[in-house]
Amino acid sequence: MAKPGILLVIEGTYPWYRGGVSEWVHRYITHFKDFNFDILQVATDQYLNSGLDEALYRMPGHVRSFKRVPPPDLSASWAAVSSGWFKKVLNESEQLSFKPDLVHVANTGVAGWLGMSIARLGDLPLILTEHALYWKEVQLGAAALECGYKIPRQEFEKVEMSDMFRLLASRIYARADRVISVSRCNIPEQKKLGAKNPEYISNGVDASWLDASKRKSSGFTVGWIGRCAEMKNPLRFFDVIDALRAETNDISFIMMSCDANEPELWQKLKDKLRRYPEVTFLWNKPAEEAIHAMDALCVTSHNESQPLVIFEALAKKVLPFGWRVGDVSEEFALVVEPGASAAELAQRVLSYWQSSEWEQLMTQLHQKVRKNHTWEAVFKQYRNIFNPYLATSEIT
Repeated sequence: MAKPGILLVIEGTYPWYRGGVSEWVHRYITHFKDFNFDILQVATDQYLNSGLDEALYRMPGHVRSFKRVPPPDLSASWAAVSSGWFKKVLNESEQLSFKPDLVHVANTGVAGWLGMSIARLGDLPLILTEHALYWKEVQLGAAALECGYKIPRQEFEKVEMSDMFRLLASRIYARADRVISVSRCNIPEQKKLGAKNPEYISNGVDASWLDASKRKSSGFTVGWIGRCAEMKNPLRFFDVIDALRAETNDISFIMMSCDANEPELWQKLKDKLRRYPEVTFLWNKPAEEAIHAMDALCVTSHNESQPLVIFEALAKKVLPFGWRVGDVSEEFALVVEPGASAAELAQRVLSYWQSSEWEQLMTQLHQKVRKNHTWEAVFKQYRNIFNPYLATSEIT
């Protein structure tokens, strides 16, 4: 019996960039070896015409095809450009010469709309896994989105773009057979725009990452891991460094970042690092190279859905801490309210580090990840979702 086929429509991270969405895509494809995948990616960046041999992730053999297409020119309205863009993609995409069993989209941006349009054209099931709410990210000051769109600086243009993404999202929710969110905090927003019965399926970690052996060390090492993207707010980590050093000298810092195609922010980060030689900085390296050396992981994002790095940290008994935002909450981290100062955050994490509560909290959070948030548990839920839509009676 032939393998079931999935057309996966994504925006511009995997396989050239690190980050949570890239990791989710790679783990998803790798897990479903008994499927065939065809990937259609919307992207505008320096890798648009690059070969897969330049990628950070090695493409598995059951990916039959991979096609990158540039997004539409949004200098005109969506209504004016979308139809012509869709026809151009159809003409250029060899993936569409056959009929997959279902279409899976990873956001409600232009890739989500593209996948929705393909599903409608072929009368195919449509599954949505939403990693971030684009209209909300525009409102909160994102400099760029996954596909490489630069967010306009003028306020009225931001409002127009945010409204466009809200409209696309509402249309995709209405068409999707199943709506999934990796973030609990996004579900109420999805419902407001018409999503019926959205489901929560979290990010995860590989079971091999789980390590309960870490014990409290004599010194305190604080880390930061994330893309060099404005939404991740990497420069605020230096405010936390200053606040922690004002409280103790027995502390060290590790910062890990990677490209997000935001060169202005990258230059500012390099300038900061030159003034903070005490920070060990690693560029474009996987989290596993240094996360085990941290005791705590600082999250500074303006907005977050459910950052994968939180589960990666907890799997190694590293405590996430930061300002409450999205799914960065007491469920998986030590948090302060958004209006708190860096000094208040520093005092809170140090008070735990210097008390007996640290080990108790770490053990509790580690066990939660071990039980519910491995990739194996995550993708078992997806198999149950896919089964009714696939040609075979059951995929095991």
